[in-house]
Amino acid sequence: MSQRKVEVVRQRIALKDRPRRGLEERVYLRCPTVVAVVTRLLWRLPPQSRARRAFILRGTQLGFAALNRGDFESSFLLYHPDVEFITPPRLAGLGFDPVFRGRAGRIRFQERWTGEWGEMRFEPDEVLDLGNRLLYLGGVRGTGLSSGAGFDSDNWAALFTVSAGAIVREEPFFDRREALEAAGLAE
Repeated sequence: MSQRKVEVVRQRIALKDRPRRGLEERVYLRCPTVVAVVTRLLWRLPPQSRARRAFILRGTQLGFAALNRGDFESSFLLYHPDVEFITPPRLAGLGFDPVFRGRAGRIRFQERWTGEWGEMRFEPDEVLDLGNRLLYLGGVRGTGLSSGAGFDSDNWAALFTVSAGAIVREEPFFDRREALEAAGLAE
């Protein structure tokens, strides 16, 4: 999509637990080339398009449900092979690399995060379609691996950059205000 001024389109999100892959996900994983072509075509539609909004909503529901159950192959299906994952500065200060590259790098980050911090669940409440970027706002919940202590934050956000229907950059935030500023928006 071009860099022209685009109206922000907001959608509420309701995630459902999906303890295993459904038929839809199994078909997508068997036909990644078809998925890439369809995604590229849908991404060309304007953000207000009903088809694009439905596609983003369904992709969000499937992707975050897969991430929450640890199914990284399914969760990162729409990621470009050379995706760039920007580590939040607080995590880089704890020894995480500042940038992870490629799908394998993104998976490596998630495995390390889960291995060190334990169970975690992403709960986006809303997605803002900004044309060539998607901004997710919501919460993250979990339980510490060694302490068993729970953590719960409604101040999580993630900014995804999309090119030709594939996610080429992901930047998570632990502060919504920072995410809105990075997206060029004011709360």
